[in-house]
Amino acid sequence: MTTTLTIRWTELAVLLALVLALIGCNGRPRNVARKVTGKVTLGGQPLADATITFTPTDGSPSMGVTDAEGKYSLVWSTQGRKRIEGAQIGEHTVTISTFKYGDPSLRVPKPDVPEKVPYKYRQDTGKPKATIKAGANEINFELELGPVDPPQPKGKTKGKK
Repeated sequence: MTTTLTIRWTELAVLLALVLALIGCNGRPRNVARKVTGKVTLGGQPLADATITFTPTDGSPSMGVTDAEGKYSLVWSTQGRKRIEGAQIGEHTVTISTFKYGDPSLRVPKPDVPEKVPYKYRQDTGKPKATIKAGANEINFELELGPVDPPQPKGKTKGKK
């Protein structure tokens, strides 16, 4: 029975070593860049209160919110009170949006916050792309002004006679 117990402890030690190797000593996976920051502007002006999400081709997304100056810092994960900043290394599709649902059930109803990001940056083919490298990254987005609503479908213009 001692041999079986020894093997299980050995297996546990190997498993623990593998987990520590994957996440590193500080709880940060090796494939996550240390820091990803930047600035988002719309028509040359800082875009405040926008949610920015970096979604890798394969893996976990990172998120941030722009401040009054349009600056953001991404968070990859939150474990209890500990935040792991950064983003997974590799190619990402970036989603930027200012829309937030309101809450009409509050004592003082809170209305929806309207979208300010032009539609062309929110559709799948127009979303910005970003490449995250190991270490610290600064990635800025300079969005051009444009229509916020999707284009209306063109219908037949023939009227009834």
